[in-house]
Amino acid sequence: MTEYKILFVDEEEEALENFQYYVHERNSDKAIHLIAMVPNDELNELLEYIEIENFDAIITDHKLNEKKSSIEYDGINLVRAIQAKKENFPCFILTGWDKDAVENGDDANIVYLKNFEDPKGDSHATFLDKIKNQILKYRKKIKDSENELLNLIEKSDEQDLNAIEEARLIELDTFIEKSTNQKSSLPEHLKGTKNLDELHKMIDSTDKLLEELKKLN
Repeated sequence: MTEYKILFVDEEEEALENFQYYVHERNSDKAIHLIAMVPNDELNELLEYIEIENFDAIITDHKLNEKKSSIEYDGINLVRAIQAKKENFPCFILTGWDKDAVENGDDANIVYLKNFEDPKGDSHATFLDKIKNQILKYRKKIKDSENELLNLIEKSDEQDLNAIEEARLIELDTFIEKSTNQKSSLPEHLKGTKNLDELHKMIDSTDKLLEELKKLN
């Protein structure tokens, strides 16, 4: 049974074939379903495809437009766009230009050399092991967030939440909604929370007061 659905993006057919072979050789339990593809010319088209297919992890080449100038983005742009919507989503940059990718990217820990060799011995993690581990951590974060959200909803049925709890409620619901592509799970009566509404009114009043003070000065 497939447990991990992974996308690999590279503009070179040879690189796609090499990575497909690498996964095939190490996917003895058939837990990984790999899709390898040449990137779309436009970033938004690729992002839409990724959202529809609901991948568990994305692996991308760094210099996606090196062979095809019509591609308007590189691997760093792709990772940033994905993680701007899904915070901490498992992304990896596989490249022959690791120094450049490390200097220009946001997280050196997701950059790996394209011509890497897995370490020998059972005590060492392979590249696929690292991908699986990040997927499992991300899934756990979603599950923990769902449990925390449920606890807050149950608490709200018994008593009013304070402003910090209300803010956390919205934060958790937003994270889960974006991470799972599901609609909000909050009951209607909690979507407009009392304390947050009061806080927004207070902020608006403060802003107006500051504007008036500026005029007097």
